[in-house]
Amino acid sequence: MFKFAFKNMLIKKVKIILIIISIVISATVALLAYNISEQVDKGFKNTAAYYDMIIGPSGSSTQLAMNTMFFTEKPLGTISYEYVEELQKDNRINVVVPFTMGDSYNGVKIVGTTSVFLDSKELKTGEMFEDKFEAVIGYNVAKRYGLEIGSKIVTSHGLSEGGHSHEANPLVITGILKETKTAYDNVIFTSIHTVWATHHHEGSEEHEHGEVCAILLKTKSFNYYNAVKQQYSESGNLLVINPAEVLREVLENVDMSSQIVYIMCVIILIMNIFIISVITLLNMYDSKGEISLMRLIGISMKKINLIYIIQNGIIGLASTILAFLSSRLCLSLMGDYVSSMGIVLDTNQIYVMEIVIMLIVFIISVIPTIICTVNMSRKDGINE
Repeated sequence: MFKFAFKNMLIKKVKIILIIISIVISATVALLAYNISEQVDKGFKNTAAYYDMIIGPSGSSTQLAMNTMFFTEKPLGTISYEYVEELQKDNRINVVVPFTMGDSYNGVKIVGTTSVFLDSKELKTGEMFEDKFEAVIGYNVAKRYGLEIGSKIVTSHGLSEGGHSHEANPLVITGILKETKTAYDNVIFTSIHTVWATHHHEGSEEHEHGEVCAILLKTKSFNYYNAVKQQYSESGNLLVINPAEVLREVLENVDMSSQIVYIMCVIILIMNIFIISVITLLNMYDSKGEISLMRLIGISMKKINLIYIIQNGIIGLASTILAFLSSRLCLSLMGDYVSSMGIVLDTNQIYVMEIVIMLIVFIISVIPTIICTVNMSRKDGINE
């Protein structure tokens, strides 16, 4: 029966290809929508969980959060390093991390900070930067440019290619981060003193001459958080945000977009049910002659029904597998584009709901055939 089903499929290959394409497109969209939504949501929540406050120049809250958390957007500007020194002496705060950004390497952004910023990350090889002009690079940066421990890179001014090169002060790679599947994989990290020295702020020991783009904080308690926020919010030149709150607002917009995509997927799947049902009916109508011939040579209607159920089962299975592979290909192709927005997509990440979606797609592709064949059995259409 399997051989006959395959032969029958080859005879009607044009119609079958159309069915497969229809199923693959709708299933791919559904799988992509769910996978991307989940990965973005998880990435945002994990990233925003560590710091409870960010202080930067006045401007957009979203821009400040995305710049410091995901290294996207441009910095809002700079504020004096004196704020960092002041906060480091504040006994209400556990962690104070300066953050600056303004240079790049072949378009890869360079973050000036302290080693504390990478406390939650592990090194694949090498050591953390300590002295000026040392750097730790993300996993993808090392892989893309073939960089190793000891490699030297010449940075340039600005966050994109084409800026003035800092040839006199190349950075030496001292460490490579383990792959994190986050925006950290696509960034270069160095000491904030390196950034100042590169831009001729050699008096970096005189911190009053230094500037930072933002300061990331972790306060000791909720009460201290409120007190610190109120204190620094009073300055008209500073913006004080809670990254979790800001990213939650961003996620609400993402969730809304995802819901729209899910609705579109449902509509597409409903249309597919209709299309598959119509094509199945047409196939069965066209197959009346061969069904009659099979009945005449003694094949029972039960076996004939089984042949067509097997046929559409194969189509459904092939379509579901192709949809899954197609969704992974799309995730891979989208990787470079979305990484510029601070989102790193893991093509190996599979969610339970994705398996459920594939099962639903498979069932939808088979049900019309079962209904049609059962109906034909009742009517015993060969006698018409």
